[in-house]
Amino acid sequence: MRNVKVNIFLTGLFILLFTVPALAEDAKVSKYGTVTGQARLYYFTQRNKTTGEDFDNVRESLALGGFLKYETPWLADMFGFGAALYGTAPLSGELNQNDQGGTGLLTSKNEGFAALGEAYLKARYSKSEMRLWRQRLETPFINSNDSRMIPQTYEAYGIKSSDIKNLIWSLYWVDKEKARDTELFKSMSDMAGLDGTHGGVFMAGADWTPVEKLPLRFWNYYAPDLDNTFFAQANYSFGNPDDIGFTVLFQGVDQRSVGDERAGEYGTAEGGLKGGVTFNGFTFDVGGTIVGNSAGIRNSWGNYPFFNNLMSYAFNRAGEKTLYLGVGYDFSRLGAKGYTADIKAGFGDTPDSGDNASFDRNEYNLNLSYAFDGDLEGLSILNRWSYQDADEDLGGRDGYQVRLRFQYNFQLL
Repeated sequence: MRNVKVNIFLTGLFILLFTVPALAEDAKVSKYGTVTGQARLYYFTQRNKTTGEDFDNVRESLALGGFLKYETPWLADMFGFGAALYGTAPLSGELNQNDQGGTGLLTSKNEGFAALGEAYLKARYSKSEMRLWRQRLETPFINSNDSRMIPQTYEAYGIKSSDIKNLIWSLYWVDKEKARDTELFKSMSDMAGLDGTHGGVFMAGADWTPVEKLPLRFWNYYAPDLDNTFFAQANYSFGNPDDIGFTVLFQGVDQRSVGDERAGEYGTAEGGLKGGVTFNGFTFDVGGTIVGNSAGIRNSWGNYPFFNNLMSYAFNRAGEKTLYLGVGYDFSRLGAKGYTADIKAGFGDTPDSGDNASFDRNEYNLNLSYAFDGDLEGLSILNRWSYQDADEDLGGRDGYQVRLRFQYNFQLL
């Protein structure tokens, strides 16, 4: 009965959010702070083959939800507070069956929930800002992973600063995480698969642009008695974006167990290189990655940062070698401003024998998006399709995924 009441309440709340934002057009910045929000209507299904040719293993959800956030103005130009309420609710019993959960839109049983996802104190001095307690984080391995109804948020304590020219540095202790399908915050070690444990992550990062068009990223994540993960990225662009532009992206990660090695002893790495060309609205990408043979890359706390991370596969298993291809087009050159489309494909090859033998797999993605302007500015539509082709000889199963998301960002105050 409790879940029914929660779902009715959330459905009514977020239907209201779709109608209220229109009133915000004439809103001015208030001395009392800001109230922002987002409403989402989202359909998601993943269907896999089990035996034969039928895609009879089904996960499916249709949900309505979003968030409301209040943030104070800076008090005495130094202190402030922010809080955000997140919620998601099922819309249809037929499309939200209890045994077809696991989509990430709702709970594992396709039920709704609400959560105080953000609640933080903030303080600043010069170009440095400190935030304490529940907040969103956006770093390579610890991030919001905001591709479902509501994002992952964290109980964290740290500082971010841009007081050094061309450098943004961050230093945080991350204690707990709230996944996308629950209102509960759990320890970072628990989220990493060490059930019933309590351990956090010390992370430090530097986003540095030593010269124009060459941003660099260096991030390190130390989880005591679990592992240490170091990530590096260099992204160089040259040419003329209005004519022919070029990009070269390098990404690398090193991960190895530390301390008591509670998840076992391991040490592995991954490297990737991608080149891109933009011309007359088109973008063409080709790249490749390779993972060490000893172990796959553990990724427990966010969206995987490598360019070949597609809708279903991250291509980060032990010994996996991946070819990545992509092509996209911005239709604004044809007068359809806000409309973009792209096709991405990943081809993963893994060892056929040995301790890390696994099935080869390929994935193909189609992404269509449209962002409205004018009176409907803030409204966007995203439609994504994925087909997964996996070698059945070593246990792989073909599948396909469909996502359809309507989103409206607004400001009430």
